[in-house]
Amino acid sequence: MITLDLRTQHLTIDELFQAAASEAVHVIAKDGTIFVLEPADEFEREVVQLGQSKKFMAFLAERSKESGGISLEEAIKRLERTEAQTDEGE
Repeated sequence: MITLDLRTQHLTIDELFQAAASEAVHVIAKDGTIFVLEPADEFEREVVQLGQSKKFMAFLAERSKESGGISLEEAIKRLERTEAQTDEGE
């Protein structure tokens, strides 16, 4: 990772993007704030889009209210019963 200090260097946005094209770059702004600049992959873009979706966030909020599910022990028992039934059918 390289560091570019804008307090001492004068770089254009294009130069910053060019530097970040091959590796992550620490950019120190004129006020001392530090940023990390790196290319985003498709997954990161999807995460940002979903995080901004009111419909998706409402869906998650509703799902988080749901109780239920089964314990690991119950899941194992169900799997064993299913496997036993499959073995009997062969």
